Amino acid sequence: MLALAGLALVADAGKLAAEISTFDLGLLPAVLALSVINYLLRWWRWELYLARLGVRLPRGRSLAVFLVGFLLSVTPGKAGELGKAWIIRELGGGPARRVVPAVIAERVTDLAAALLLLTPGALRLPGGAWIAAAGLAAAAAMVLLLTWRRGATRLFALLERLPLIGRRMHFLGELYEGLRDLISPGRLELGLVLAFFAWGAEAVGFWLVVRHYAPEADFLLSVFNYTASTSLGGLSVLPGGLVAVEGMLTALLDSQGLSTAAAASATLIIRAATLWFSVLLGLAALPFVARWMRRGERAT
Repeated sequence: MLALAGLALVADAGKLAAEISTFDLGLLPAVLALSVINYLLRWWRWELYLARLGVRLPRGRSLAVFLVGFLLSVTPGKAGELGKAWIIRELGGGPARRVVPAVIAERVTDLAAALLLLTPGALRLPGGAWIAAAGLAAAAAMVLLLTWRRGATRLFALLERLPLIGRRMHFLGELYEGLRDLISPGRLELGLVLAFFAWGAEAVGFWLVVRHYAPEADFLLSVFNYTASTSLGGLSVLPGGLVAVEGMLTALLDSQGLSTAAAASATLIIRAATLWFSVLLGLAALPFVARWMRRGERAT
């Protein structure tokens, strides 16, 4: 509601409503289908990670937990997604700390894929070659740092000397080894490919929405706009990237020639077909997960 109110103030509520009313609803099934492709590819990655970590959970339950994770992701910095580890434990999938590396690996490969998606569109901008190079370098540096065992060992040794957290460092060591295994050569590439095409699918959906308002909209630039905005939202630590994503996406489209009302309309539509659509799926899966958890408690 806050994002909607802000865009209504910036774009003029009347003009915004008029632009939204002109949107071709015939495009909506295609946009939602692309969002579903995003979810299926990411679930595939989730299943691969759980299998690698030795977590056993029926496919249906795993999918339901994954969908409930969309609800948990609408928290500052998506920190609530760590709750998936606790849910899997309650469903009999094993210790929660065994699952945590999978959640972290999801975020790592998502961010690395986003940096790769930004590269082609960045070349459309002034100084884009430098932006593209910086994105690729950042993705490589992130992976190298996370897989640098000697550096991690030294860091853990320093942290062990600190009061309070020092006694718990062996848990962090376990998490690191699990994460390092998931983003090791071979598994990293597959996770990156799945994340790249997953988020690329949503970016294509955004391009379809923008093209309604600007038929000559550049595809690669649209991918850049969507990826840059959602990445900023994820880094902003705001729940679901709210306000940050909407503000940046509208500003980018406005600076590239769309009217403020049209830019705000495209932003609201794609957010409804991505963020809020995923939340709706999470709400649909929640009763099933809650029932399975209650059955588990009764059995115990």
